[in-house]
Amino acid sequence: MNDTDQSRKIELNEVMLAMDVVDTLRHQQSIVDRELGVEDHDRALIEKVRNIYAGQGLTVSDDVIAEGVKALREERFTYSPPQNSFQLTLARLYVNRGRWFKRGALAIVALLAIVLVYQFTVVAPKKRARLQHQQSLQELKAMPAKLANQRDQVLAEAREDEARQQAEGLYRDTMAAVSRQDAEAVDKGYAALNQIYAQLTRQYELRIVSRPDTSSGVWRVPKNQSNARNYYIIVEAVTADGNRLSLPVTSEEDGKTSTVEQWGLRVEPAIFEQVKRDKVDDGIIGRNVFGVKKRGYLAPQFAIPTTGGAITQW
Repeated sequence: MNDTDQSRKIELNEVMLAMDVVDTLRHQQSIVDRELGVEDHDRALIEKVRNIYAGQGLTVSDDVIAEGVKALREERFTYSPPQNSFQLTLARLYVNRGRWFKRGALAIVALLAIVLVYQFTVVAPKKRARLQHQQSLQELKAMPAKLANQRDQVLAEAREDEARQQAEGLYRDTMAAVSRQDAEAVDKGYAALNQIYAQLTRQYELRIVSRPDTSSGVWRVPKNQSNARNYYIIVEAVTADGNRLSLPVTSEEDGKTSTVEQWGLRVEPAIFEQVKRDKVDDGIIGRNVFGVKKRGYLAPQFAIPTTGGAITQW
């Protein structure tokens, strides 16, 4: 190592030592506050700093300590942040670009999530409801003609006043629902007219069930009348080509309507015993036609007396 390098090393060491002195002075803020800036007390301050280093086992010359005090006064080793400017802002953004990119990506993902949730939970249901409403309005516009056509078909088929009156009443009520744009009531009224039409066009025989493995009649004890009995003949609806129909039947026991192939019609005990004897005689019921449902009528015409009460389970 030559003299020049040795001189540079000594200077660097002295600078670093002076910086350490300044740092020590900053940490001893109470000393600085009391002594710094008062020239008469510089010697006392230097003595105190020397004692601090001596307490750490270090020997620092008075010149170095004096240079540190001078440097502290001149804020030579104090960092002063640059004033804010557009260029400084750009520089900071560039330095922190990775962090800002992550934050920006998270913000974009969160925004997209919010948009998607809003679309699926608010916009889409509203759009669906609006389309359904528009569709309902369009259907309502077409309903008067459909209702009139269905009513006319019912009236053309009907062979009894009851069917005509039901059709006219349903038509009036459903047209009123069209006027107030009650789509649900309109649908129910139109379906009821269709049901009347279907009922009028059916043709079948009500036959007593007489198969060996099937009951032809049952009796039941009515609720709250333990000493009484209600008698029922089991029937089924059979078309001219031998098909058995499933029809809606309302039970008089619980008021529920069920679609069934077989049901019981209530008869007097004497009728029940008569059918029973007919079956017991040879296993076959000779007079097995309970009634006939003709086209144009809502209900069958009964060949055997009945109250019309029915059951669907036994």
